Amino acid sequence: MLADCVRAEPVIYKKLKALPDDVALLQAYVGDRPTWRNPQHPWRVDSRFKLTGVPTLIRWEDDAVKGRLEDHEAHLEHKIDALVAGK
Repeated sequence: MLADCVRAEPVIYKKLKALPDDVALLQAYVGDRPTWRNPQHPWRVDSRFKLTGVPTLIRWEDDAVKGRLEDHEAHLEHKIDALVAGK
């Protein structure tokens, strides 16, 4: 697991436990470090995701992206709260 994921995962799961039942977390594996570093990685080039780092939290609602947290902020509780609240 990548270092930023190790730092963010416990915070994300802590916040998830406190969220309403209509919020779901979908986790997608990006592969090992060499796989993720490939500029043509499917999660990097897919127009729906355009990931530049992991972990990335994306808020989807009504088939549209309503917000996202990039790797450098995905461990911050107040940012996760704002993302889920739609702020």
